Amino acid sequence: MFNPEKETMSREEIEKLQLTGLRKTLRFLKNSRSKLKEKYRDIEPEDIQSLDDLKNLPFVTKDDLRDYYPFEHIAVDPSECARMHMSSGTTGIPVINAMTKNDIAQWGEIMARCLATARLTEKDKIQIMPSFGLFNGGFGFHYGAECLGCFIVPAGAGRSLMQLKLIKDLGVTA
Repeated sequence: MFNPEKETMSREEIEKLQLTGLRKTLRFLKNSRSKLKEKYRDIEPEDIQSLDDLKNLPFVTKDDLRDYYPFEHIAVDPSECARMHMSSGTTGIPVINAMTKNDIAQWGEIMARCLATARLTEKDKIQIMPSFGLFNGGFGFHYGAECLGCFIVPAGAGRSLMQLKLIKDLGVTA
């Protein structure tokens, strides 16, 4: 387990935390610069009485995100962001995912929990083989492995013979 306090909460505690977080997120969005807040103008955080109320919230679609390219969909000023990733843009307009330092830290914890679930520990050497470009694949694994304390080999995609050499020579375990 990576975070026993959170990972052993009762169902009731989890739902209470989720409900509080949902209201906080909605309040933050409604007071933000994001043009997506218009979708939620008729919903107040206090209207959310239980997680069953999720079905009453409007969806944000990929088209919504494309409509507000590049940064009109994000809730904070772009100057508050530490990095960005994006979709491939194969349909024309890529979707940008701008992230604050807090977003990155949260992503790291989520991925650390995933890696711990797969039985990785700080004793593992992990070779990260997804891309490290604008697509975010490799970075999530990297942040999670970093939080977990693993030895990281950021190999990226391709070069199969080099990948195999690194696995063998460095004693990669995951």
